[in-house]
Amino acid sequence: MPRAALPLAVAVAALVLPACQGGESASPEGIVSLSAGAAQAAENDPATVPRLDGPRIGAVQMVAPVYEKADRRSAKLGYLRAGGTVPRGEKPVAFDDCQGGYYRVLPAGYVCADSDATVDMEHPILRALTRRPDLSKPMPYPYAFVRAIAPNYYRMPSQKEQLQYEMSLERHLRSYKKLKKKWDEIKVGANDVPLDPQGNAIGEPPEQPPEFGDSELFGGTGSDEIPWFFKGGRKLPNISSFKVPGYAIITNRIARKAGLALIDTFMGDGGRRFAMTTDARLVPTSKLKPARGSTFHGVDMTKGWELPLAFVHRQDAKRYDLDDGGMEESGELPWHSAVQLTGRSRKVRGARLVEAKDGTWVRDADVAIAVKPSELPSFAQGNVKWIDLSILGQTLILYEGKRPVYATAAATGRDGLGDPKKTFSTVRGTFRIRDKHITTTMDAHEVDNKFELRDVPWVQYFEAGYAIHASPWHDDYGKPRSHGCINLSPIDARRVFLWTDPPVPDGWHGVSAGQTAGEGTIVHIHP
Repeated sequence: MPRAALPLAVAVAALVLPACQGGESASPEGIVSLSAGAAQAAENDPATVPRLDGPRIGAVQMVAPVYEKADRRSAKLGYLRAGGTVPRGEKPVAFDDCQGGYYRVLPAGYVCADSDATVDMEHPILRALTRRPDLSKPMPYPYAFVRAIAPNYYRMPSQKEQLQYEMSLERHLRSYKKLKKKWDEIKVGANDVPLDPQGNAIGEPPEQPPEFGDSELFGGTGSDEIPWFFKGGRKLPNISSFKVPGYAIITNRIARKAGLALIDTFMGDGGRRFAMTTDARLVPTSKLKPARGSTFHGVDMTKGWELPLAFVHRQDAKRYDLDDGGMEESGELPWHSAVQLTGRSRKVRGARLVEAKDGTWVRDADVAIAVKPSELPSFAQGNVKWIDLSILGQTLILYEGKRPVYATAAATGRDGLGDPKKTFSTVRGTFRIRDKHITTTMDAHEVDNKFELRDVPWVQYFEAGYAIHASPWHDDYGKPRSHGCINLSPIDARRVFLWTDPPVPDGWHGVSAGQTAGEGTIVHIHP
């Protein structure tokens, strides 16, 4: 049974009454624990039950945990992200170890209105960080990579401060002015591919990228005016893990090639543009290169595709006709395209070829081949969801029981079938999705990058530090290349994320599998 709160008058009194009154005992912080009778009264109070149209509670730190019970020691069901809000009960349930009170939230759990969250909808963080991740798109934020060592400003810097904190700035700006068009060149990206409600691609992207102005390019919302919370200094508390005093101008510096998610952009002192990251810090856009994400995607197996099928991972791949023991080129094989196979193969002049359904042949070295296992695992029954991942094939297939519903090419650990404890290989075995994050900062070791990558999209951990996630920094699917994680294109990563269990509740940024959220989807990884 979910807990309910004691009446508000009783709750307030509990904070101020001495321990000897009412038979309650005081905590070291002076907060009074509820007696069994008061706790039962709280359980039965309908004012603690959240409604969709009711009041809300919001996160004012990067992570505001949702607890299984009104107790910090209880399991964490998931979390809200800074600026995000969810419906709550009108009254708190309890005040034990939470000065602002625990509130029940939708669809389950409790959030502590203390340092991590607030019921004050006028809090500066909730007023400032209104841009939420766009879950309808493969790239939930505008992304960029750092092209030159960049300062992470804590507040809007003056021209003098920019010169002070950025080495060779004048030379950099001269180069940027000359090369801006080339540096900011936009290519067609993941968000340009039309999708159906399940996340399946239903068409090809346009040949030309959309027209973007400088503001839109880096996540601007249409106005270049400095927002109220950066005018005349910083008016927001620090929510970054990098702690600085309130008077700081710069927090730290960001290494070249680091990846960032952006939520706004505006013009600063001297006519220079700055982008705001998800933790409310600033980066000059002259140091950033827009990242649009790969347009590669898998296929909806319910729309006429069958196993086996192949995904082309080589850019100069060809089709062949076979004649008199030889092979002759018969056409191009577009990079990233899917090819329906017959299941027949031949070896010609030392090369293994597989037959396409149109009668041509394809070198197996040019493609990642998705096949149905010769024997399905025992859990492939009914409508049970499970993910089949072949390391040798470099393919990922979503199954519902015995029926494949989606197939694509992946990029697993670059050391193939090596020992995951000693090499950059993907762990093998049968696991379940453990935690899901719409975006999260991942350890550099996990994402095959020695630099920081903030807000990696669609991350699903299934074993220790191993996860399925989008990899906007490369376009190399169908070949091993990661440090052990399973890399997918942004389109595929979102498609898998929306399909797996447990789902992320509305307004939450992450969820954990368990008794409340339900079991995670099975992940079956084999050679």
